[in-house]
Amino acid sequence: MQQQERIAKLINWFVKAAVRHAEAIEAMDEEGAMVQVHELDRFYAAIKRERGVELFLTLLESDDAAVAGMAAVYAMRQAPNRCAYTLAKIAKLPGLMGFRAQVALERWESGEWPNE
Repeated sequence: MQQQERIAKLINWFVKAAVRHAEAIEAMDEEGAMVQVHELDRFYAAIKRERGVELFLTLLESDDAAVAGMAAVYAMRQAPNRCAYTLAKIAKLPGLMGFRAQVALERWESGEWPNE
């Protein structure tokens, strides 16, 4: 399998895990959400190892706020302006998704963002 194919597959798995994470959060399933966080961590680490961050950043334009927001959270250190812009757009949405994006943005702006 070529590198581009591996990166595309990893990104696809990241997308699916981001959606499952959002579903778990909405269902208040903390354990299920944490399982997906571990998967997201693993997929993003592999994407970085494969030097696929630039392709990964296309997820910031996703129509699915859960996918765009999770991509922004994971890539914040690699593309802070683009990711902050995405989070600011999502923060305007009603409900838990907008609230979580706003909190993430506030943590970034206050310097509370965790190190990798």
